[in-house]
Amino acid sequence: MGFIVKLYQKSFIQRFDKDGAIPYYSADDFVGLSCEEKTFQNSLGIEIHYFFYSYANAKTDKIVLLCPGIGPGHTGYLTEIELLCKNGYRVLTLDYTGCGASAGESLLSINEPTRDIIELLSLLNLKEEIILVGHSLGAYTSLNVIHLLPSITKAVIISGFVGISDELLGFLKLRCFANIAKRYEQKINPEYGSIDNWKYLKNTTDKLLFIHSIDDAVVHFKNNTRKVMKLNNPNLSFKIVEGKKHNPNYSSEALGKMNAWIGQYNTLIRQGDLNTPEERKRYFSDKPIGEMTEQDPEIWDLILNFIR
Repeated sequence: MGFIVKLYQKSFIQRFDKDGAIPYYSADDFVGLSCEEKTFQNSLGIEIHYFFYSYANAKTDKIVLLCPGIGPGHTGYLTEIELLCKNGYRVLTLDYTGCGASAGESLLSINEPTRDIIELLSLLNLKEEIILVGHSLGAYTSLNVIHLLPSITKAVIISGFVGISDELLGFLKLRCFANIAKRYEQKINPEYGSIDNWKYLKNTTDKLLFIHSIDDAVVHFKNNTRKVMKLNNPNLSFKIVEGKKHNPNYSSEALGKMNAWIGQYNTLIRQGDLNTPEERKRYFSDKPIGEMTEQDPEIWDLILNFIR
């Protein structure tokens, strides 16, 4: 069954950095948005970069902790961060081990972000109410964090999986195969690899909002959110959409442009038509990032009402 472990390693155990050609927002793109960047060393001695974003006169009683999905750090979520800040929230986020601005040769395991966040929150000892908003890997991480920390009682779970075996089941089809990755994760990260979020979700009195598109091909709806719905826990609420794939918080127009532009970009690279950094940057020169990351106002009205 070594091929399953290799699949796991190929998918997760690597370094995640930005593609220098793909445009990303920064705080400087939004007038008045402040970004305070700090660092700490986690228990493995790895330097983790974390960030506080806000506009003037932000709320003082709540902080939104945005947990990014897998990829080159939090800046892929600047549109979401700015939207939260525009609605009066101070947003805390971070780049996980092996991602973006943080150190580390790779994302050491699927549960490494859980370690980073648990240790960051222990260091900061925040007095404000903390509300989690996570997407994909960040949604799974949010589940782990709210499960482990009784002081946090509210989370938004966007396109999230419940456990690594539930994520891989959509690709491997048989639970016995998917459980191999779970056992491997328990071996490489014994501290957090044995978390059972299903038992937590069945009984929790925390408030969680799940948002998922039924055609998500990255985190399969039927193995995750649909099964959570069947737990019939009245403290869990759901917004199920269709046609939004892995980004249900995006507008349909933005999702179409992002998939078309990124898809064509990757095709041209495979064909050998974009060989240099300059050629790749030119490809995106007429493709505004705002058109790729426009948010769905209906979904965000739901999120904002929930976190209030």
